[in-house]
This record gives sequence, structure tokens and C-alpha cells, in this order.
Amino acid sequence: MPLPLEDHVRGSLETGQRGAKFFTAIHEAWSEFTDEYPERRLWTRKATSRNVFWERVITKLRAIASSDSTIEFVEHHDTVSLVIDDQILLRLKHADIELATRNVPTGQALDFDDHTVDLFGRTSLQRVRLCYILDDYETEIVWIGIAAHSKGRFLWKIELDDSGMVAAPARLPIDAPEIDTTQLVRIKTPAPNEEEAKSTDSGRL
Repeated sequence: MPLPLEDHVRGSLETGQRGAKFFTAIHEAWSEFTDEYPERRLWTRKATSRNVFWERVITKLRAIASSDSTIEFVEHHDTVSLVIDDQILLRLKHADIELATRNVPTGQALDFDDHTVDLFGRTSLQRVRLCYILDDYETEIVWIGIAAHSKGRFLWKIELDDSGMVAAPARLPIDAPEIDTTQLVRIKTPAPNEEEAKSTDSGRL
């Protein structure tokens, strides 16, 4: 299995404005989810919100795949993947600021990042994640993009926006020294009045 190549994935995301479509799908799903479930902040398990939101996004990704004959919507092992151009396998994940997923590291999750292992009966596919990051209050999405790892080691990231992709970051060779993952994602700091409004809203709950 090949390691995922940033340039190759970027080229695929540029085709048909796929990057912009994925970004919009996640943002629209979040808006619908938060409008429909205003009581979500009272839910005991945060995983409940993430699971319901995941379903929202997957519905929109299915619609994207149905209108693009080069994107295959694949359901397997109680999850979903998009296979793009029969070369890239992409899965939706909630991630933290270090672009590590919040899921329990099951055997399948570990295999996903081990590119010497074939998964789901598919060979020679570059496996990457479509990630979204929430703020500390889980009230808004602060980052959306593609992340690639190999056996737990960060390889590269591609940030998405509503126009497609943000400019490529400075390159690091694959055999570079260990990366400081605490600096992987630059989160936008809310304005003082926004922070105060969030604190007030939280107090009402």
C-alpha cells in the first residue's frame, strides 16, 4: 500500500471543486444539527452529539458522491468511506487540535494508518481522513481539512475552506525529525465580545 501523497490528494480535491464541496457539507450539516438540537449541551455524553452530527455529514457526502461518478460511497464495518478516482480512500473523523482522532484506537483504526495493510478488500488506495475540529465549547467548527498519518505519525495536512483549499504549508520531508504536533492547527481566536457571549450563554445552562 502506498503512503498518501499530498500533491496527489490536492490534485484530486481540486477536481470538480471537491474540497469546497466537502467543506460546505460539514458546515451545512453543523448548522442543521445545532438548529435541530439546541438541547445538545445538556446531553451527558459528548459522543452522542458527534454521532448524530456524523450521520448528518454522511448524508451530505452521499449526495456529493451520487453526483460525481468518480466518487464511490462505500458502507463497511459500521462506517462509511469515500473512494475517490479509485485511488484515495477518505473517512470522516472528529479530531483534536493535534489532528489525532478522538476515537478509541481499535485494531481497524490502527490498521487504517498502517499503509502496509490492505483494508476492506481494497488495494493500492491512499488512505486519509477528512477531519473537523470543534472549539472548546463545542459550539462551532474551527478547522476542516484532510490529514494523513502513518502508524500514528503525522505526515501532512490540507486545510479546506469554502473556495477549496488554503495555500499549501511549508513542506517537510517524510524522514524529517519528530514534528511538534501541538502546532499542527492554527485555531482562530474569537473576539473578546464573542468569548464573553459564550461565557454568558454557558452560564444560562
